[in-house]
Amino acid sequence: MSIFFKVKREYNFKAFVPINIGCNNYCSYCIVPFVRGREKSVEVKEIIRNIEGLVNRGVIEVTLLGQNVNSYGKDLNEACTFSELLEKVSDIKGLKRIRFLTSHPRDFSGSIINIIKNRDNLVKHIHLPLQAGSNKVLKEMNRNYTREDYLNIIENIKEEIPDCSITTDIIVGFPGEERYDFLET
Repeated sequence: MSIFFKVKREYNFKAFVPINIGCNNYCSYCIVPFVRGREKSVEVKEIIRNIEGLVNRGVIEVTLLGQNVNSYGKDLNEACTFSELLEKVSDIKGLKRIRFLTSHPRDFSGSIINIIKNRDNLVKHIHLPLQAGSNKVLKEMNRNYTREDYLNIIENIKEEIPDCSITTDIIVGFPGEERYDFLET
């Protein structure tokens, strides 16, 4: 296992489990693809084995980590979507809470919403970076979604999981952003 995929455990009851590293999105403001390279996913069996081992040592909560967890598995020979991985992880006996960071709106699917809705051990929380509410700025950021796309995702989440908390990231002062663009955000 690469050092990049090392499980981090700072507390007795919870651990951070990397599921992928790198990014293929090349947002105009971001250095990640250049520093960490293209997306690389950890094999499903290795993730499950790691989490089962953590649970056997008393861990009851894991946070699945990746620059873009929604694109998990696209590079693997054994096809597995992020939704399918969430389902497999949520089946692990003794695991009481599962969180994940970070999602990209472009790759966020209804199947992720459904599994969060239907699995009690998946925390009803989604971090979904908006970055900007202006379509002009989103295009310049190379985010590959629109304000309307993002709002539709939020509406779907709230419709299916009314008690779900949602957090976001917003970049203010992006080069070329005008007052009108800021007000759209």
